[in-house]
Amino acid sequence: MRKGVKFVKKIIIASLSCLILFGFSLTVFAAEPTIPDSDITSMDKIIELLDTIVNYFFGIVLAVALFMLLFAGFKWITSSGNEEAIGTARKMLIWALVGIAIALVSKGLIMVIKGLVGIN
Repeated sequence: MRKGVKFVKKIIIASLSCLILFGFSLTVFAAEPTIPDSDITSMDKIIELLDTIVNYFFGIVLAVALFMLLFAGFKWITSSGNEEAIGTARKMLIWALVGIAIALVSKGLIMVIKGLVGIN
């Protein structure tokens, strides 16, 4: 009996997944393709667009990294001396710091590009 319930759950989840995926694809196929007008007419606009993208990226990465730092700290505190849990928390801390470093480098790279091109 237990096998039958698991099988039915799998079929329901697979059916709902397919329905959602195909439902979204039908709305995409129904859309009429258009080419949008672009406001990018100079190098200043390209750099401004890159700056905007990097700013969004920077905010998202910092928010995720902050969450990961807090979660890793919580995991470390609640590890109760378990070396495996401490190792996992340490890895999470390292990768969160790597994410922050990548975000800062991307922000700095845009500033360097702006300086090279001569944009304020």
